[in-house]
Amino acid sequence: MLVGKFFVFLTVSLTSCLGLLAFFEAKLVQEEVDALEEIARTLGSKYWKFNADTCKIESVGVTQVPPKNAEQRIDCECKNGNNTDCHVTWMELKNYNLPGVLPPQLVKLPHLQVVDFAYNYLSGTIPREWASMQLTSITLLVNRLSGEIPKELGNITTLTYLSLEANQISGIIPPDLGKLINLQTLMLSSNRFTGNLPVSFSGLINLTDFRINDNNFSGTIPIFIQNWKKLERLEMHATGLEGPIPSNIYLLNNLVELRISDINGPTQSFPMLKNMTGMIRLTLRSCNISGEIPAYLWTMKSLELLDVSFNKLVGKIPASISADRLRFIFLTRNLLSGDISESILKDGSNVDLSYNNFALQSPGQPVCRENMNLNLNLFRSSSMGNSSRRVLPCMKTFRCPKCKYMLL
Repeated sequence: MLVGKFFVFLTVSLTSCLGLLAFFEAKLVQEEVDALEEIARTLGSKYWKFNADTCKIESVGVTQVPPKNAEQRIDCECKNGNNTDCHVTWMELKNYNLPGVLPPQLVKLPHLQVVDFAYNYLSGTIPREWASMQLTSITLLVNRLSGEIPKELGNITTLTYLSLEANQISGIIPPDLGKLINLQTLMLSSNRFTGNLPVSFSGLINLTDFRINDNNFSGTIPIFIQNWKKLERLEMHATGLEGPIPSNIYLLNNLVELRISDINGPTQSFPMLKNMTGMIRLTLRSCNISGEIPAYLWTMKSLELLDVSFNKLVGKIPASISADRLRFIFLTRNLLSGDISESILKDGSNVDLSYNNFALQSPGQPVCRENMNLNLNLFRSSSMGNSSRRVLPCMKTFRCPKCKYMLL
């Protein structure tokens, strides 16, 4: 998209201007006005002008409307009393298709705390200059950033949120990031990271959300994840890491989403997850797990999604299931047997039982019941003496609904 099409009309909310009498006299310091105009040019727009009196960014000489999904937020904080200078504390420019690079000039906004440049076309590397700032949140997902994470980022110990997902950042993760002891969210998925996860990460004890999907890491899943007692969401899809899943994962009692897939390594038994009573979504797909599905999984009251596909699981589905909210069940490519339990065939469910050894279902059995709001995959789900008949003989027509595909 041409630079001339970039349009931004940013209305700034003065969220922290203390003292109504001083409000209309408050003014952004000129140094930050100049810095904002430099930042605009670096991001790839020549059409922004900052009004120090009104604390607004305005468009200059452009009539095009901004992109439909564009989001903006710039906050200024003004001090009370005789000093009525204002300072920028929050800068958010999302979905503006900005074609430039990340601005080192952010350091000229010394009171800035939150930076969000997600969903743009920004390229280049993460500026080392940012390391001197007191940022609490950096969001750069879905851009075209490359290079390595600068080790200096580990000096921003005020950070609680760091999202670099969906870029082209490469190399090893610098151990210096282990100094970010206040970090609560760390999202590094869909990049080109290599090497082991730094041992220094064992000290990130305040993490609640950790995602490293779709990378090229090496080594095994580290046992130090046991230190992340506050963790609520852990995602390790196709990371390059090998198994087994550490047995001490049972210590993460606060997990509500656990998603691990595509790990090589030795065969392992099903990890102990019994204490994770708040679990909502559980994915352990292609993890080389053998044995039976633990009975307690079918009793988890909060569980909505269970995906243990592409393992070596055996045994039967229990006749009675008390996990009332469970609506997404993916068991494909295992060695499960016995009857298909009616208890998993709930209204509105999505169930994949393909490629297993379940008993053959006749047209009169519950699995073939008509008028059920159920997406059910039974392809090659039974073991039969006649190998030429591998599709269950349910005498009904199934409609293929139009679906929006997403990673569950």
